[in-house]
Amino acid sequence: MSSPRAQTSRRTALALAVSAPLALAACDLDPPARSASGSSSGSPTATPSAAAPLPDADVVEGARAATLLAVALIEAAQARHGLRRSGLEDLLRLHAAHLAVLDDGSPEPEVEAPLVAATPARARAQVAASENGLTATLADAAGQAASGDLARALASMSAALRQRVAV
Repeated sequence: MSSPRAQTSRRTALALAVSAPLALAACDLDPPARSASGSSSGSPTATPSAAAPLPDADVVEGARAATLLAVALIEAAQARHGLRRSGLEDLLRLHAAHLAVLDDGSPEPEVEAPLVAATPARARAQVAASENGLTATLADAAGQAASGDLARALASMSAALRQRVAV
């Protein structure tokens, strides 16, 4: 027999969604650049345009694309079935906060909304499955991140989604 899950209040969820980007904005997601002598003070040896891509750029791009795909599915389900009062707006706000944290200034990856199930109940189940998949994707991305700050941010995003009440 499984134990009952503790539900997060709406106020707590909103507070976390609003405060997480602010807390993470105070952190430097990239380690300081090292000069040729190995110290972190001083100017980097290469100009920013000639520097190698950041090691976590692919991780961030993958997390952003997965989140945007989840957003596209929610918006498509809302458009097809009018699911406005089913908690999906809260998920969209949470995803918007996560995307703001993951915004690295690069162009937004293009995603195509998947086909939405024919009935509202199946569409809700489809969204729930998508959210569970996104949780796993973000957790995997946290394990791949070279930056500790990015890994913590991705793990926090995964945990925030995991705590959501099923759609």
